[in-house]
Amino acid sequence: MSIFYESRSENLFIGSMTSYPFPLHVHEIVELACVLQGEVAMQIDGQAYVLRPGDIAVVFPLIPHSFDRLSPDSRGLAAFFLADTIPQFTNTFLNALPETPVLRSACVNADTRLAVERLMNDPDGDASPIRLAYLHLLLASTLSKMPLRPIGSYNEQGLAYRVFKYIFDHACEDITLENTARGLGISHSHLSHLFSQRFHINFRRFVNAIRIDKARMLMRDPRMTLTSICYSCGYGNIRTFRRAFVRETGMLPGEYQQRQRGKDRSPSIPTGDHTDSFAKL
Repeated sequence: MSIFYESRSENLFIGSMTSYPFPLHVHEIVELACVLQGEVAMQIDGQAYVLRPGDIAVVFPLIPHSFDRLSPDSRGLAAFFLADTIPQFTNTFLNALPETPVLRSACVNADTRLAVERLMNDPDGDASPIRLAYLHLLLASTLSKMPLRPIGSYNEQGLAYRVFKYIFDHACEDITLENTARGLGISHSHLSHLFSQRFHINFRRFVNAIRIDKARMLMRDPRMTLTSICYSCGYGNIRTFRRAFVRETGMLPGEYQQRQRGKDRSPSIPTGDHTDSFAKL
């Protein structure tokens, strides 16, 4: 199965879990999924898991994962957030990986259940102090039950993270498969094998996806011109940048920039999801 880099427009989202399969992907934010009803089959860093009511999965940044199968009655909580959203856990998300990224319902305590219930039923905006407080509680009670190890102590299991982290950090430089392998301290053939046999994606296409994601973020700054964005994201000329941008987004950079800045000026309308209480599980 081919992997892709998912660009998310929001830095914080708390709401209903996906109700349909989602292919193998990575992103730079943390993803948390708590199943309230039904079954959800996931793949996280090459391992298969089936989540049932009360189970919680925490996907650390840049870890490949997918939603392979969801029962018709599946329902749950999803949270997407940057690693530094709750400063207490920033170091954990950036420098460690869980031995097992799934916490089973038998290990879930009352604090976790309370936090999930409040997050599912509180209609306030995602960034409200109350919702952030409950997200903090959810993370504290969940991660305390997940044994963690430094990223450096993992071998093949943590290699995918190291690869994606290196590419993300250096995507806007003169990056190649060869200098990436040197930077990671692995052979060129090993890295090439990872992309062709495990990730099933072209190295350059993956780099371009990250570059365009960074370009989209820079377009929110009214001080940035398309030319400065082009060079800031590692492209040597506007023509190459425009071609790569259209391939990733389906529209020209100028058109996307106008739409994005118009959207930023529009008032937002808060929405909320209301589902069954997690405390019933």
